[in-house]
Amino acid sequence: MKRMLRKQDRNDFAARIQRLDPAFAAMPAQARDERKPWEMGKRASRKSGKPVMMSGLGFALALAAIFAASNPEMVQSWLVRSGWPVQFVHFATYGITLMIFGLILFYLANLVRLLSPRATGRLNAAGLVVGAVAAVTVTNLDPAHLQTGLNYAGFNSANDVLIYAQAKTADIANIDWTSVVPVSSSPK
Repeated sequence: MKRMLRKQDRNDFAARIQRLDPAFAAMPAQARDERKPWEMGKRASRKSGKPVMMSGLGFALALAAIFAASNPEMVQSWLVRSGWPVQFVHFATYGITLMIFGLILFYLANLVRLLSPRATGRLNAAGLVVGAVAAVTVTNLDPAHLQTGLNYAGFNSANDVLIYAQAKTADIANIDWTSVVPVSSSPK
């Protein structure tokens, strides 16, 4: 029972490629030879899955940070009203300040990522940066322009926007938390 070893050639290799990856085997030979997988992967990852969502996220984060930085007394009173112990409010405000600095660094890193030609996911970074710029622009608007925009959208004040958002969120997330049961996929 002696095995005969046969040296494999290019045809054996091509048959194996045909069996494992028919799409690659169907490519023309020149395109196959000049293909660089890291470039194709990078080209595919440049597509942004959710640029509008990233813009909204950038807008919301920047708007929350600007609000917290410009109204620290209101943030402190909100913390006390929400049940935060009064003796620890200064720790919370220090934490909020650190998060604002971290958010500034986050936006700077995304700006660098946006300007770097070799970075992947540049459109997601662009959405975050555009959202932050929009938030800064909205906070620097004249109050008359802001009120005109709210009236155009069908709201009387910014509080009406929050009330509308809370109502829609309650409609979407109408979950009976008493019926939720934890489930595990691991055997006991």
